Amino acid sequence: MKKLLVILLCFIILVVIVFALAVHFRGGCPFVKAKNTCSATEASNKPVSAAAKAVSGTLDEEPYNAPIVKLQLFKNGFGFVTREIAPRDWATPLVLKPAITPRHGTLWFEPAETIVRRTTRERTVVETAAAKKNDAPGYQPNWSNLTDAFAWQKVTVKTKDGLKHTGTVVGNQPPQEQTEENQPVYEFIDSLSAYSSSSSSRVYRPETSSYAAPVKSPFGQVFLTLKTADGYLTLRQEDVVAINAEKFADDQAVAPNAKKTKQTEVVQVVEAPKNHIGPVRMRYLSEGITWSPFYRVDLHDDDKLTVYASATVLNTLEPFEDAEVEFISGFPNMVFASTISAIAKGTTFRAFLNSLENAGSRSSRSGVMGQSGVMSQSVTSNVRPSDFDYVDAAGNQPSLWSTSGMDDIQYYSAGKLSMGRDDVLQLPIASKTADFEYVTTWTAPLEPRYTYEGIRISSSSKASDQETTPWNCIRFRNPFDFALTTAPYEIEHNGQVLGQSTGSWFGSGDLATVQITKSMSVSASIFQGESGNLDREVTLLRYNEKYRYRKPDVTATITLTNRGPKPVKMLVNATYYGELVSAEGNPTRTPILSSVDSINPKNKLAWEVTVPAAGQIKLNYTYAIILER
Repeated sequence: MKKLLVILLCFIILVVIVFALAVHFRGGCPFVKAKNTCSATEASNKPVSAAAKAVSGTLDEEPYNAPIVKLQLFKNGFGFVTREIAPRDWATPLVLKPAITPRHGTLWFEPAETIVRRTTRERTVVETAAAKKNDAPGYQPNWSNLTDAFAWQKVTVKTKDGLKHTGTVVGNQPPQEQTEENQPVYEFIDSLSAYSSSSSSRVYRPETSSYAAPVKSPFGQVFLTLKTADGYLTLRQEDVVAINAEKFADDQAVAPNAKKTKQTEVVQVVEAPKNHIGPVRMRYLSEGITWSPFYRVDLHDDDKLTVYASATVLNTLEPFEDAEVEFISGFPNMVFASTISAIAKGTTFRAFLNSLENAGSRSSRSGVMGQSGVMSQSVTSNVRPSDFDYVDAAGNQPSLWSTSGMDDIQYYSAGKLSMGRDDVLQLPIASKTADFEYVTTWTAPLEPRYTYEGIRISSSSKASDQETTPWNCIRFRNPFDFALTTAPYEIEHNGQVLGQSTGSWFGSGDLATVQITKSMSVSASIFQGESGNLDREVTLLRYNEKYRYRKPDVTATITLTNRGPKPVKMLVNATYYGELVSAEGNPTRTPILSSVDSINPKNKLAWEVTVPAAGQIKLNYTYAIILER
């Protein structure tokens, strides 16, 4: 007996030791499974951040809506979006709504210590029979089907005979196996009862056990079925004159057959410093909202004009209210605009790396935001629209910009705007009056025989129609304190539209030349031919070898003819390759960048002359060019 007691005592002591060790290493009772715990191995393989813990603790809470408070828009579908999170207790992180899709390298926070992470969480989702439809503005139910409009709603129906019936409208529900005892009785009131001294009713039982909407009788008539305190009552829909209800069918938060499920979703979590007081702002580049400028120029009889600047804003991003909007003019050097940030939902590891590599290999000038045409804000199309804009009446060349430094990128405030998704807004920006003058512009076409840099330039053999045709234009200085950017210009005089063309980027105070229409009364031509030093030769060292070339003089004659009744001021441009020998009319010469191995420098001559009424003038210039023997 004593041995048995000793063995029992030893066993108890062993159990106590095991229990103590288990409590020490596990941190809880070994016989009770701790909630949301895992083994030491699992814990080492599943690190959980503070933000993820906070999210898992609020699975069913709605994400926080960070509204848009500021938009800074480029002209090519991109813009900087600024969102603001109202002051809150940052003891727990916050889930963003809606999820943001920033471009790589453009997401920044104020305060800068704010952290954002993309993670996953479980969420309880209520699945209803049908999605709500009446959230849309101007929503109207289907009045031709009252069963669908008021399904499962408590209503009071008034019929033509003046009677009122209160009950719940029977809508769609899953078929049920029914017996004679529990099958509802459908009862409808004959419309003739409203016009007879005695009311009559007919009763029938449908063969089907599901209550489809709309309910039809064997005679093809549409009915409205109510579940009343006395049973089921079916009214002919054409007899209904009024329905009193608190809400439509689509107002139901949960349909009769709704169910709850658990779903895993990707969320973006923001965590600001816990001691931060005040709002948190985030700014990033996004696609989906843009602006497009356009201008109207009204010409007056006193050599004055009024420029009206307007803009169209297109929003496919999301709705916003009272957001400060700014329009950006200049070259948008955003090389990674095509690379969606890894923090965005749906971005995969491989797709992000591929996009990052492709974007990084592009230069700033060839990035996605440096497109050509009216939607472009590139330097080449906005800064140097036409050489006619760089010669004033005295033959001088104004500065390229009216301002310097970072004024090359300009922001114009459009104030606070509100827009819905897919909304388009057109709004006036400003208007100003300035002096102007009529001018006719012409660019002489290149002569293929004398277009030579060391290799024959075949693309220059055919000039465009715009280059070879004189154009009637207006010339004025930009009267605004902001730039006129690349956009359509509509020209009118006394309510009559004279034409529309594309104007380029003109800084504040810059000289702008805008086309109106082709000139029908002015013609221009150029003839070029070798005129001297036909036997002159030169020897050049190229590619470590000596080459012999001819170097004749070429004389070009420009003929300008005015068949109109008034003198015409003309701005004429001509390009040549070689060294200028002489030129009539005191033109301005501007060197043009050529290839490094060019043997003939490229230059441009610009004249400003007045062609008399019904008159003609000629302009001669001579240059020496190196040609193949």
